[in-house]
Amino acid sequence: MKYSSRAIALSYIKHGESSVIAKIFTEEKGLQSFIIKGVRNKKSKKKLGLFQALQLSNINATYLSKKSLQYLTDISLLNSQTQEGINMKKNFLSLFVAEVTSKILHENEVDKPLFQFLWNLKNTLATSNKIDPNFPIIFMIDLSKYMGFYPLNKKESRAYFNLELGEFTNNTQQLNYYINQKNSHYFKALLNKQKITIPYSNRNQLLLDLIDYYKLQHHELKNMTSHLIIESLRA
Repeated sequence: MKYSSRAIALSYIKHGESSVIAKIFTEEKGLQSFIIKGVRNKKSKKKLGLFQALQLSNINATYLSKKSLQYLTDISLLNSQTQEGINMKKNFLSLFVAEVTSKILHENEVDKPLFQFLWNLKNTLATSNKIDPNFPIIFMIDLSKYMGFYPLNKKESRAYFNLELGEFTNNTQQLNYYINQKNSHYFKALLNKQKITIPYSNRNQLLLDLIDYYKLQHHELKNMTSHLIIESLRA
């Protein structure tokens, strides 16, 4: 079946001498894996940059339900994203968002609200002059809304966040997984949309806590690497 769709590139791996296999989140067919033949040849009309993390595009493709690899007939980049190419921080943040997204999605599952959230996020990232240092944490908080485990009782005056139950509590005696009191304070502030400055060490630990939170909610983010690059920037 032939179809057209908006699409968000997530990642790609080399395949053979000149091809790649690209993971792309499509609005109409969900997450799909495409084999892009010859794209690593200098004469190829399709450029490898089209498949870099969070590139927004329009695609024409053929969908075959019994095939694990799909085929693109056409892809065109949407919006001007040239300035981002020289902004390393934005590139690293795009890698992080794409890496998390690729690990929580299942192939062929259509999720248009999530797609639109990521589409808007990418546009905001591309056009922002100043990036909030808390961007990765805020992204994971917002993403949890679409995954069904957004933190509860954020308005209540409880000191610790229970990573297993996804709610704040004052009792940690029987808890195995929770965010410490200081970082829970920062976490609650972000949940309530407050503009705050979080010290590097606390921000780093809070991001790791959120990765654990996703794991405990049955979305294990195995072998994550992009968050290490982001935090190494210390900005």
